[in-house]
Amino acid sequence: MGGAKAGTLTFIVGGEAEGFEQAKPVLEAMGKNIFHAGPHGAGQVAKICNNMLLAILMAGTSEALALGVKNGMDPAVLSEIMKQSSGGNWALNVYNPWPGVMEGSAASGTTRAAS
Repeated sequence: MGGAKAGTLTFIVGGEAEGFEQAKPVLEAMGKNIFHAGPHGAGQVAKICNNMLLAILMAGTSEALALGVKNGMDPAVLSEIMKQSSGGNWALNVYNPWPGVMEGSAASGTTRAAS
């Protein structure tokens, strides 16, 4: 609900172009990124592809942090190094999976409204 009120949601829409254009003004009131993915069902396909990639990033980020911590690294320092390097990704920047590294993440026991 916070993202809708702030107007920061992303909408991935499938369906006929005419229906998309009719719905677009309503979606623009709640979101900043609005995509017409294609015909009926394309929005769901795009969403599952995006979620699959996020799951891969989260798993890889978690494994990399675990390896670093097991070898004596501070997870916050390692996170900053990776964020500024080729390993940088959404999980490190927005929803770090290591407990205590990022306020507002589920791993830290706190959550914030999705954007």
